Amino acid sequence: MTVPLRTAVTACLLAASAMACSDDGPSGAFVVTGTIQNNTGSPLPANTRLLVVWQVSSGTPDYSYVFGGGTVDADAGTFRIQLDQPPPTVALNAGSLGVGLIVATTNQTIVDGGSIDAATLAEVVGAAGRYGVIYVAPSGSQYREWATLFDSGYGVGVGVDVVADFDRFEPTDPSTVVLTIDALENIDFVNWT
Repeated sequence: MTVPLRTAVTACLLAASAMACSDDGPSGAFVVTGTIQNNTGSPLPANTRLLVVWQVSSGTPDYSYVFGGGTVDADAGTFRIQLDQPPPTVALNAGSLGVGLIVATTNQTIVDGGSIDAATLAEVVGAAGRYGVIYVAPSGSQYREWATLFDSGYGVGVGVDVVADFDRFEPTDPSTVVLTIDALENIDFVNWT
């Protein structure tokens, strides 16, 4: 059974400027970089890799969809993700809005088109909980009003807490993302759905 990442994270908790391209990749590639904040006091496992896990909540049931990935440089305390193509429609909410969570995992078997489930959740060693890779389709109505703050295509959003409602994202520089290495219950996630 596939469990959406946000739902899995919630279960775990209960149990215990937007668009930019980079010269670092091919023309049209979208690159996200940032720093690693390791709260564990232990070295990052050598087999740690990054996934972009798209959260889809516009239908029933909610689900996660892996599309995109990246690498970590534990010695430099940095990471890098490069997205060369738009996410598939199945990774978008209402076919128009993508919200991708950057996840660090030691699992080497999850591939594009896969998902994070209860079994693979145990291998997640961190996430950029306050950030999202945002994709806005060129046409169509937006699933969330805050999506109109983003240009069409890829961008990065930082979470903004909203009292008595779902949180939202606001555009931020794609080179300022912080990837937190810690137990999931210690990471603050944006509750946008």
